Parts: sequence; structure tokens; C-alpha cells
Amino acid sequence: MDNWLTGWKKKIKIKVKQILKKRPTGEEEVDWENCPQCKKLTTKLDLSDNSFVCECSFHFDMPPKFRLDSLFDSGIYEIIEAPSNIDSDPLNFVVDGRYTYSDKVKAYQRKTGQETALLAGSGLISGMKAVVTAFHSGFGGGRFGVHENEHFLTIANYAVRNKVDFWLCCYQSSGIDVHGGVRALYGMPKSILAMNEIKQANIPTFALASRGTSGGVYASSFFAHDFIFAESSATDILFSGKRVTSNILKSTEAIPDSFGTGIGVYKAGLVDKILNNRKELKDTITKLASIILKRKELKISDEEANENSEKIGKTTSAS
Repeated sequence: MDNWLTGWKKKIKIKVKQILKKRPTGEEEVDWENCPQCKKLTTKLDLSDNSFVCECSFHFDMPPKFRLDSLFDSGIYEIIEAPSNIDSDPLNFVVDGRYTYSDKVKAYQRKTGQETALLAGSGLISGMKAVVTAFHSGFGGGRFGVHENEHFLTIANYAVRNKVDFWLCCYQSSGIDVHGGVRALYGMPKSILAMNEIKQANIPTFALASRGTSGGVYASSFFAHDFIFAESSATDILFSGKRVTSNILKSTEAIPDSFGTGIGVYKAGLVDKILNNRKELKDTITKLASIILKRKELKISDEEANENSEKIGKTTSAS
């Protein structure tokens, strides 16, 4: 009995020393995260240094600012602001008789420091002009409400107006914000219209499913992108969850464990590539975008050559 207790005491002491070793000695407050997979306590500072991936390979939600900082060259980019003249709650909707919907949105804004669940930036990625949009899961689960609808359109207009080389959208969203009512549902057709604008401008688009991508977002803009990637640990890439789906099917036996996971949707042919490491993203889109831009240049060169040939032919005929 004593040997068993002594063994456990040693293990606990070692674990405490490991944790305290990383704790700053000053008065700085430290944020800790408990990994759902390996149960290890890690500081947010250590997680940010490793792209928010635990030592056991579990992928935490990555805050949009860190995402943009890691993608743009030298971490330099210009923020694409959301429109400021949007009334997200014209009916003064009250939740459970306790607070208004506007109060809820303001709470999300204070918590994340963002105006909407989207953070968008414009800058250079490997020397190419790019726009990157990322959802913040801490803003109502990465909701897509009235503000987000208009912000998404603003980002698309910016990309077209500034003739960027490509657009990357990083999704970690729970879908349409139902508290926004019918106006929030407008986000589905609006986001499709935004994607059509991008397509007509011949701007290549990339989508990344990071963690959850579900509901109305999954059913609208996500699959409108040219290339779709998913992180290997991504889950809930689906329109409705297992519980809802099992109720429809009247059975859970027909639902595989891979349902809605990154690997599962890849095997189903719904995504083009699985990213095992978050640091792969920049290299992957750089290679693809470079190939596309090279083809564009070759196409333009061919068209110019044909035009010159026609001009020479007309000049020869006239003489």
C-alpha cells in the first residue's frame, strides 16, 4: 500500500514541477488550456508558439489574428473593416425576457475585440496579393448573422475592386445565427452572390475547414470555393449533427465514426486535401496559386500573340 502511494506521490510531484516550470515568475496572469484528448495542461503562450496544436496533435480553435499573422508575409496586412451602419436587431428581440439580442452581440464584441465573427485582412502571401478571411469561434460559435452577411459581401467587393491574386477563407463556424431570424438566413444567398462576384473576376478561392463547419455556412459559401481543404483533426464538417441525423434515419448504426470528420469528408470526395499540420497551409496555397497565376499569364500571352498575328495579317492584306 505504501509503495503504491509513494509511486503516485512521485508522479504528482513530477507533473506539478512540469507545470510550474512554464509558469512566469512575475505577476503576469497566465491562461491555461486543458487538452480534451491527452488531458495535458498547457499555457496559451505555448499553444500559440505551436499554431495552437497540442503535443498529442490535437488542434485547438485558432484565433483569427494568429491565423492572419502566420499567413501574411512578415505578418503585415491591412484589416478589411465591417460596415458600421447595420442594425442587427430592428425588432429589439428579447431573449428569455432577460436581455436583448443586441446585448448578446455587444458581449461577443467585448469578448473577442472584433465587430463581427469575421476577421479579414489584405496583404502579400509569398509575394502575391491576397485576402484572408477567418471565423472566430469565440464570437457566438463563429456565427453567420446579419453583420457577418454584410461583412462577407464587403470583403468580396474589396477583393474584386483591388484585383487580388486569390482569396482564402478559414471556416470554424456553427452556421447561421438563428436568433437573427429571417434576416440572418439571407446570409446563405448573399454569400453565394459574393462568391459569384469573385468567380466572375477570375479570382481563385480556397476554403479551409478548421474544426467545425456546419449548418447554413456548410450549405452555402463553403462548397462554392475552387479548392477545399480540411485539417486532419477537424470535426463537424456537416449540415446537421449526428443526433439530428440519427433521428431522421431512426438509427445511429448507419452513421460511421468518421461522419463529419476531416478524414471522413475527404474519403467521401468532398474536400481536395487533408492538412496534417497547420504550417502546411501557406505552402499549399502558394503552390496552387502560383500555378493558376502562371496559367493566367500564359493565356494572356497567347491572346496577345493571336491579336498581334491578326494585326500583322490585316496590315499585310492592306499593303
